[in-house]
Amino acid sequence: MFFIIKIFEKWLPIVFKNKSQSILWSIVVFLVIASTPVQAKTAYVSDELKVPLRSGASNGHRIIKFLPSGTALTVLQSSGDFTEIEVSGGKSGWVLSEQVMNVPSGRARLAVSNKKLTNAKQQVKELKNTIAELKSEIRQLTNDKGSLENERTNLSNSLDDLKITAANPLSLSKKNKRLRKDLDKVREKESMLEKDNQQLRSNVAQEWFIIGGGVAIGSLILGLIITRINWRRKRDNWGDSF
Repeated sequence: MFFIIKIFEKWLPIVFKNKSQSILWSIVVFLVIASTPVQAKTAYVSDELKVPLRSGASNGHRIIKFLPSGTALTVLQSSGDFTEIEVSGGKSGWVLSEQVMNVPSGRARLAVSNKKLTNAKQQVKELKNTIAELKSEIRQLTNDKGSLENERTNLSNSLDDLKITAANPLSLSKKNKRLRKDLDKVREKESMLEKDNQQLRSNVAQEWFIIGGGVAIGSLILGLIITRINWRRKRDNWGDSF
C-alpha cells in the first residue's frame, strides 16, 4: 500500500497541473485504498521466553539475570506467588511460581522427541538393512536347502544302489550254498548210481561167467556122451543091409 501511495504522489502532480486537484485526487485514492480490506496474517506467540530471576520474593526486587525457558531448576522454597530456586553454578534467586513447571518445557520435550524420532528413524533404517540382509540370507539358505535336498536325494539313491549291490552278494552266496548242497546231493546220487552200475556189471559178468561155465560143462558132457556112443555097431548093421 505504501508503494502505491508513493506512485500516486509522484504521478498525480504531473497528470493534474492544478495543485488543489492533485491533492483532492490524492485524498480520494487514499480513502479508496484505506477502505480496501487488508488480508490477515497468522502469527504465533514466541516460546523463546526469558524468566527474570530476582533477588527477593517480589517484583520490586532486583533482577539478577534472565533464565531461558527450559532451564533446569532446583526448588528450594516457596513464598506467596514466588518460588526460590537454584540454577547450575550455585546461583539462587526468586521467580514467579506460575513460571515454574514440574515437567520440561514443550520446546525441550519437542527437542527430545525430535531426537528420539531421529534415533527411531535411524533404527528403522538399520532394521530395514537388517531385514534386507536377512532376506538375502533366507534366499541363500533356501538355495542351500534345495542343493542339500538334491544331494540328499542323490545320496539316498546311492544308498539304495549300495543296498542292492550289498544284497546281491548275500543272495548269490545263499544261492551258491544251496547249489553246492544240491551238487553234493547229485554227486552222492551219482556215486550211488556208479556203485549200483558196478554191482550190475559185476552181476552180469557173474551171470555170463555162470552161463559160459554151464555151456562149457554142457559141451564137455555132450562130447563125452557122443564119444561113448557105439557108432561101429551101427555101421556094421548098415553094412549088412547092403
